[in-house]
Amino acid sequence: MPMKEMPSKTFLGNISVSKAIDGGFVALTQYSDKRIFEEWHCHENASISFLLNGVHEEDLLGKHYKRVPGDIKFIPAGEMHRCNAYAASTKKINLDLKHSLLHEMTLSEDVLLERLLQNRQTKFTLLKLYHEIHDKNGYGQASLQLLLYELFHPVNADLKSYSGKLPLWVLRLKEILNDEWDVRFDLQDLAHKAGVHPVTISRYFPQYFSSTLSSYLRSIRVEKSINLIKTTSLSLTEIAYTCGFADQAHFTRSFKMHTGFVPKDFRKI
Repeated sequence: MPMKEMPSKTFLGNISVSKAIDGGFVALTQYSDKRIFEEWHCHENASISFLLNGVHEEDLLGKHYKRVPGDIKFIPAGEMHRCNAYAASTKKINLDLKHSLLHEMTLSEDVLLERLLQNRQTKFTLLKLYHEIHDKNGYGQASLQLLLYELFHPVNADLKSYSGKLPLWVLRLKEILNDEWDVRFDLQDLAHKAGVHPVTISRYFPQYFSSTLSSYLRSIRVEKSINLIKTTSLSLTEIAYTCGFADQAHFTRSFKMHTGFVPKDFRKI
């Protein structure tokens, strides 16, 4: 199978805005109305991509994907892949990462892949990066660098920063909260489902989840709303209620806190 190596800072499509950050750069890439067909190729550097608008198909790491808004992917340096069948007005946030940057962050590609794809904070941080490169009143490199550290070293590191093996109740609780995010929980009920005393959850939840219960649930609901904003014609008020927010004002505050955008501006991207 023929394979072409693309140089650093090369992405298919038109880069409308970009900014260098230490050993890499972040860019907004747009795709025209024409269906673009890629050859199999690889990149000199590793990259992260977050699909904002549109859909496309992709072959990567031995699998075929149909990408939709909200999807995140990590492509290791030298990994062959191809993307095809782009819909009109498809847009991505692309982050190009030199090996020197990963070394400075004390990260291997394997750890980065696992951490990025399992942590919803990745989406929020990439949106903040996008917001930062457009913000004329931003604080330049320092702000971008802080966001890179937030991206690569999230506070909870997907619950794996605590001495190896996690208690079974933590894993159960995480699964319950992510599967039943639209349920109004009672602490006694949560404790019963997780198989622990309510005091255990109260005492250790902040340690293992690096947030309060309400903040963790809000982050799940904001993540759910990202896809609805981009793939449905529901009003923002309808999306707010669908995702479990009390009203649109509460939804707007939470969305901006996590992503840097208000929902109406995010929909316009």
